[in-house]
Amino acid sequence: MLWSKDRPLGGLVVGSRSAREFSSADVNLLIAVGSQISNATERALLYDESRQAYENLRRTQEQLLNSEKMAAVGQLISGVAHELNNPLTAILGYSQLLSGSGQMGPQGIEYCDKLHKQAQRTHRIVQNLLSFARQHKPERLPTRVNQILEDTLALRDYDLRMSNIRVHLNLAEDLPLMSADPHQLQQVFLNMVNNAVDAILESSEDGDLWVCTRADSAKVYIEFTDSGPGVQEASRVFDPFYTTKPVGKGTGLGLSICYGIVTEHGGTIRLRNLPHRGASFTVELPYSPATQSDEPEPAESSDKTALILCADADPEVLKSLELALSRRGHRVHTAQHADAVRAVLDKFEFDLIIADTKFEGPGSAITLADWLTTDRPALAPRLISMSLPTSPDATVTAKTTAGRPVLNKPIDESQLLDAVHTLLSARVRATTVVR
Repeated sequence: MLWSKDRPLGGLVVGSRSAREFSSADVNLLIAVGSQISNATERALLYDESRQAYENLRRTQEQLLNSEKMAAVGQLISGVAHELNNPLTAILGYSQLLSGSGQMGPQGIEYCDKLHKQAQRTHRIVQNLLSFARQHKPERLPTRVNQILEDTLALRDYDLRMSNIRVHLNLAEDLPLMSADPHQLQQVFLNMVNNAVDAILESSEDGDLWVCTRADSAKVYIEFTDSGPGVQEASRVFDPFYTTKPVGKGTGLGLSICYGIVTEHGGTIRLRNLPHRGASFTVELPYSPATQSDEPEPAESSDKTALILCADADPEVLKSLELALSRRGHRVHTAQHADAVRAVLDKFEFDLIIADTKFEGPGSAITLADWLTTDRPALAPRLISMSLPTSPDATVTAKTTAGRPVLNKPIDESQLLDAVHTLLSARVRATTVVR
């Protein structure tokens, strides 16, 4: 028996073609040879274990570097998204103004509607990128699985079309609103789509991807099936660092992370190879009813006109806001910089102020909201902020910690008017109570 410290490594068998007895010298020689073999075997095993540990460490380092890159990309996308949403606000505003101006024929109205829809589609793409690139703390929110799937596929829409991959959607319309982390689920779904694309392109220049959802009384099922060659070692695909992709194409952590996320949600992932198709991943999530927040009722149009100050660095955003508000009889002043804000505030008593959250206060590096709170406290409750939403699931009109309404860019005209009406009505009610 060959030993290494306290564990057996194997056995050494010695034979002779003729019958003989081994002398003590023979036995000592065999012991010495066996010891050398044990040492060599142990060194080989230690080398293999060290090499594997180093490889795992290298892959972990790559994953950490990728995480750092994603954090940097998130910051970049955040800035780009903010800049894109300013022209989108103007495009949406002008298209709605043209549609309701009464100066265009049926074809012109049709073109405006198409322009409006494409601008909204661009906004959703920007928001999906922003949501995926940002780091989010785990949370449980009322989640629509179908919406997350559609947003995820929209992220890969261009690549899927360029790779000649046809997507077949079969989404159940009666899926329950469930409590989950939408950002983590999007990470899972995006990993599934990416793996399917890689599998298809390994063996073909085109292919098909089937995405289905369904639900029973206890679970929601999301299924991804591709037309690739299938998975050879299905029992190992969720193991950390296991990958069939070539070096540089994958770290082997994607599916293990997906497995952890789904398990954390109380669900499971199953894999099977389907005949005449390829691999089919089924994500099973337990159905836990989510409490759906009450959606605000649309505010009725107000007959009260107001004096409103709009502050934003983008002149086109200001122009679209001015036109939309003026059409309802409001008197509007605009300001592109802090000094202009101070100048008009010294002249007029405004009923409302609409400003970008990043707009600086006069003569300071703090935001206009903070400056109003400090220097013009009477005006602070009259502020409506405009901001970039933190996720695609964010409502268009929300409340900040200070209790002020926030409009997410790009701003829809009806949502702008609803916010103005709501704040004006609140001021009227407060004045009535005081009297």
